Amino acid sequence: MYSTISSFALLFTFLISLVFAFDADSNKNVAVYWGQNSAGDQESLATYCLSNDADIFLLSFIYEFPSLGLNFANACTNTFSDGLLHCPEIAQDIKTCQSLGKKVLLSMGGASGAYGFSGDAQAEEFATTLWNTFGEGNDSSVERPFDDAIVDGFDFDIENNNGIGYAALVSKLRTLFEEGSKRYYISAAPQCPYPDVSVGDLLANSDVDFAFIQFYNNYCNVDKQFNWDTWADFAANISPNPNIKLYLGLPGSATAAGSGYVSDMSSLASVVESISTSSNFGGISLWDASQAFSNKIDGISYVEEMKNILNDNANSGSLVSSTVSSAAPSTSTEVQSTATTSSPAESIVITSSPIESSTATSSTTISSATTSAPVLVETTTVTPMTTTTSTVTANPSTSASQTNTPHQTTTLDGSSQVTSAPVITTQASNTAVPTERTTTTIVPSPSATQPGSVAHIIAQEMNARYAAGQFDGKELPCIDGSIACSSDGSFAICNYGEWVIMECAAGTTCYAFDQDDTVTTGCNFISLRDNFF
Repeated sequence: MYSTISSFALLFTFLISLVFAFDADSNKNVAVYWGQNSAGDQESLATYCLSNDADIFLLSFIYEFPSLGLNFANACTNTFSDGLLHCPEIAQDIKTCQSLGKKVLLSMGGASGAYGFSGDAQAEEFATTLWNTFGEGNDSSVERPFDDAIVDGFDFDIENNNGIGYAALVSKLRTLFEEGSKRYYISAAPQCPYPDVSVGDLLANSDVDFAFIQFYNNYCNVDKQFNWDTWADFAANISPNPNIKLYLGLPGSATAAGSGYVSDMSSLASVVESISTSSNFGGISLWDASQAFSNKIDGISYVEEMKNILNDNANSGSLVSSTVSSAAPSTSTEVQSTATTSSPAESIVITSSPIESSTATSSTTISSATTSAPVLVETTTVTPMTTTTSTVTANPSTSASQTNTPHQTTTLDGSSQVTSAPVITTQASNTAVPTERTTTTIVPSPSATQPGSVAHIIAQEMNARYAAGQFDGKELPCIDGSIACSSDGSFAICNYGEWVIMECAAGTTCYAFDQDDTVTTGCNFISLRDNFF
């Protein structure tokens, strides 16, 4: 009897695994980011995994590295003694999801975070940290936030314009994966402008399984200058993995992003039918679970709508390239690095429509209450929906220009040599004047240094200009690559001498804010805005 029951149980388990088996080569998969509770009513990971409409879940985020920091909003608050999150509930949910045939990847980066590498060696070392902390590594001294639960791979949602080290990290991870007992996956989440400034090098030089392309909060949204053709060409002719799967990345609801949400299901079905002719089409990715599962269209969740559209309209994928073309002519712009740094200068070729990053260095003078000399701000180039990096120094006769690595900040005091380091917050030597940076931290929220501090005064002056509709306070044409805010709180970037306006994500607005000796311009929480006016 025991033998019969055991055999039946094994057979049942085997049949269940067949029913819920994940097919990485399918063009009908739905991937969903989970963890940031953007809608405010996030349920547990396991609850969402019970749905048959999602196949991949991306835990978001590791927002700080190489010094490890995790954030899953309300889903995990317990910590180890050193402050690292300890999430036994998520650990159990990961196992539940995997038993249902879902793949669970851990996402690194995010729009806000303190992360980046100084070079390949540091990135490769961090690959071992990831393997020991979340994979099948055997270092017993390492704290494991998910206990003995093992993720199915790692996602790179890098958005700080610093692409250093990620290709080396993935290469090292691939080597470590060979020691594992199962198949692991690597994915990336580029913005739709091609090539992506942050993960372009990773995609061009690494074996990546999935690309969750963000066709939202960008000029190349589905309803604008949709550039799927460009990405299909990348997959067919550039990607080291010729079988990479491209996902149509969309907001899960109208409040999940500033722009890019598609509410017309028939229109979206037509898009999917067209782009799925590419053999590299993999499905649809959504930001995020709390939005996509709670958003109902005629009583059906947005996630289910996406799965239905894929099941009904995704083609067999026998063709190599898609037939969808961008509404705007393609251009090619070479962006040449001019930074004096410890790593070799490189150039990047950007092929897409005009609103792209370009090489330009602008200078502006801001009066400082603490110095007799004017404060010179050197501004590096940025891409849409990012913030700018500036080095502030009390010596107006010395300056440095940087491109492509705005996460690196150089401080000059007139006598020091030009050096660079992958720092998150930098403070000018022997002076209290502030520096701007490209990244913000999730915890704690930005707050003013002091009501009378130089940084706070500068932030207030900048916001006064923005509110008056003066952008950076200079006459047109503006300097390409400059950023500012519009009077209605939209993000603005100068392109071909004119200001291009883009909406901020839901719940945020554009303004200048300070923290410590750092001033940043970008989209931030509406609730904090009045602190900086």
